[in-house]
Amino acid sequence: MEPDAAAAGLSELVGCPVTISGAASLGAQRSTLFVDLERSTGVESAVAQISTGAVETRPVTAEAALLELVGRHGVPVPTVYAATDELPGIGLPAMILSRARGRTIPRHILRALPDRDAGDNLARQCGAALAALHAIPTTEAPPAFEEVSPTRFVELQTERLELLARPRPAIRYGLRWLADNEPAPVDSTIVHGDLRNGNIVVDDDGLVAVLDWEVAQRSDPMQDLAWLCLRTWRFGADDRPVGGFGAIDALVDGYETAGGTFRQRAFDWWTAARCAWWAIGLAAQALAFTTGRTDAIMLAASGRRVPELEFDLLDHIRRIDH
Repeated sequence: MEPDAAAAGLSELVGCPVTISGAASLGAQRSTLFVDLERSTGVESAVAQISTGAVETRPVTAEAALLELVGRHGVPVPTVYAATDELPGIGLPAMILSRARGRTIPRHILRALPDRDAGDNLARQCGAALAALHAIPTTEAPPAFEEVSPTRFVELQTERLELLARPRPAIRYGLRWLADNEPAPVDSTIVHGDLRNGNIVVDDDGLVAVLDWEVAQRSDPMQDLAWLCLRTWRFGADDRPVGGFGAIDALVDGYETAGGTFRQRAFDWWTAARCAWWAIGLAAQALAFTTGRTDAIMLAASGRRVPELEFDLLDHIRRIDH
C-alpha cells in the first residue's frame, strides 16, 4: 500500500488533510498508523487502521458502531472519527480513531508499575471495564456480531484443527474434554474477545482505553476474563496471573464491584478453551509461512509457541480434573 494513496484516501474519508507520521503496528489483518489530522482548529493526532486485504470477520463500519455503543456505556475506548468498508482510492476497510495517550507495549506497561498495588488496581479497572461491557444489552449490538456458545466454539475449533497440516493430539484431546465438560448455560453478553496486556492503553493512573475489537462477539462473559489471564499474556510474570500485572482476586473484585457475576467453573472452562483457540491460531500462522502464503517472520515464529499452549491446555485440564 502506497503511503501517498493511503493518506489521500484517509483525507477524503475524514474530510480534512491527513499526514501519516509513522506505523504503530503492522498486523496480519490490519496496519495501524499514526496520523495527523489538519483540522481548521489545529493539528490533531489520531490513529488509522487499514485492512491488509485479509478477510475481515465483519464490516469495519459495524465494528465502529460497536465502539460508539460501548463508549456510551462507560467502557473506555477511543473515539471513532470515521469508518468505511472501502477506503477511497484503496478499496480496503479503514477506520480513523482518536489517539489514546499512554503505554501499549506490554513490557513497558509492566516496567512502569511502581508496585504490586498499582498492578492490582489496573486489574480491578480491567474488571470494571469488562463488567460495563457485559452489562450492555446484546440487542443493542450491531447484528454482524455473531453468537458463539460453548458448543459452537468447540465446533469452530474442531473445524480449524482439521485445516492444519500436522496432527495436534494434545489439542484434539482438549477439544474433546471441552465438549464433555461444557459449563452451565448462561445468557450471552457482548464480549471483546481479545482484551489482554497488549490491547490496552495504560498511563500512571491505570487503564486509559481498550483497543482492537476485531473479534468481538456475543458469548459467555467469562470468556473475556479467562483470556486476560492466560499465561501467554503475563510476559514472564507468572506470579501475577492477570496480564502479568495483577491478581485474579483483584480482577474479580473489580468485576463484581461493578456489577458483574463471576462464575469459577465457566472461567476454568474458557481458560482451557482459549488455550486451544490460541494454539490452533499460532499453528495456522506458522503454516501460512511454511506453505509460502506469507513471508512474515513474525508468523513463522508463532509455531514455536504452540507447544507452550498445548502444555498449558493439558496442565489446566489436569488441575480441574484433580
